[in-house]
Amino acid sequence: RTTSLKSWWMGLLLRQPPSIREKMVLFWHNHFATERDTVNDPRFTWRYLALLRANALGNWKDLTRQVTMDGAMLRYLNGNTNTRTSPNETYGRELQELFTIGKGPEVAPGDYTFYTETDVKAAARVLTGWQDDATVLVIPGSQPWKFTASRHDTANKQFSNRYGNRVITGGTDGLRELNDLLDMIFEQEETAKYLCRKLYRWFVYYVIDDWTETNIIVPLANILRSNNYNVL
Repeated sequence: RTTSLKSWWMGLLLRQPPSIREKMVLFWHNHFATERDTVNDPRFTWRYLALLRANALGNWKDLTRQVTMDGAMLRYLNGNTNTRTSPNETYGRELQELFTIGKGPEVAPGDYTFYTETDVKAAARVLTGWQDDATVLVIPGSQPWKFTASRHDTANKQFSNRYGNRVITGGTDGLRELNDLLDMIFEQEETAKYLCRKLYRWFVYYVIDDWTETNIIVPLANILRSNNYNVL
């Protein structure tokens, strides 16, 4: 199945005319990275690639939400082991450092300019309770994940001054807390700049100097935010 999956994807790339969609699927696959050996089930990997393809030219915020709950990502970045009694910080960290706002220079121990270690811990608690669900993979259109309320931290989650000391109210509704977390992150101006820098490096050039930052990245980020994070 793994060999078939690779052949299918390479076939799409080789047999199509130049395609912005396929270029963006590769971009998102690099951005929201997973690894085949860790996921360890080509059915999950196929679902993941199908998710990226379906949303390649769509809304970045919505794609981030779906990736967060996706079975392949839950397996890859330890979401399965993230529970109220044993929070796992891996995805909460990568969500901020690699997938959305970016780390920035470290200005003090545990303070990375745009978020802090406090925010990593709080995000991990928000994301407790999600697990992959292989039992539904054979059902067309099913979602290979589930939320178990008993595994979720129901207390309030306090974030740092980097996010305006925001508090995400706890409870048993994991999707509502996930949406609150993403709303908070995507309200930050730096989040749009972070993606625009990656897109610029992907399509244009790997060096971003001060002129490029001021005259290209910032205006593009403003357009992205005003367009509600729709890429196209």
